[in-house]
Amino acid sequence: MTPHGKKTKAGQLLSTFIRVIMEEETEFIKDENGNDRMATKAEALARMIVKKALGYSEKVIDRDGVEVEIAHAPDKTYVAIVFDRMEGRVPQSLAEGEGKLTAAERVTEQGVNRINSVRDKSAGNND
Repeated sequence: MTPHGKKTKAGQLLSTFIRVIMEEETEFIKDENGNDRMATKAEALARMIVKKALGYSEKVIDRDGVEVEIAHAPDKTYVAIVFDRMEGRVPQSLAEGEGKLTAAERVTEQGVNRINSVRDKSAGNND
């Protein structure tokens, strides 16, 4: 078997094992009534992705023993994952080091650049 064939076979085996593991019902999640129920790892992962896409809040105990609520804003990476899946697109994985930006990251970068240019212009007018 060629090195490429070995790599391909290993990848296929890994994918098979991941599918089997993701189908295991080992995770507890809350149902609509707030009761715990068993779910597959795949369902738990999907729920976590949607939760991060929509944003959420959680209560934690700080160093002083006081319960505080922390709000987590929607995460654009998870929004993109959910949107792509809903549209039937599967994003291509990037090799480490590739710098391809998502549309959301490009928009954010353009906004930062525009804000900085306005700031620079206004700073130049004050001199």
